[in-house]
Amino acid sequence: MTEKPTYPNFDNLVNQTDAEMQRLGWTEAQGREHLMKYYGVRSRILLTEDELDNFLLYLQLTDSPTPNNQ
Repeated sequence: MTEKPTYPNFDNLVNQTDAEMQRLGWTEAQGREHLMKYYGVRSRILLTEDELDNFLLYLQLTDSPTPNNQ
């Protein structure tokens, strides 16, 4: 298994993305689908801090309930 990233903001960013995904009604599968499509990874643990921050911003700015409505 991949080790958790060491940057200090990781847990906070994951918690925020969890909250935003819940707000949007996204399932884990929908989150993975978005990560694969835009970042080429299946898990947030594989994202850099900038990528995870970008994913959070995307979620915060999204009003649609699924990642396919772009």
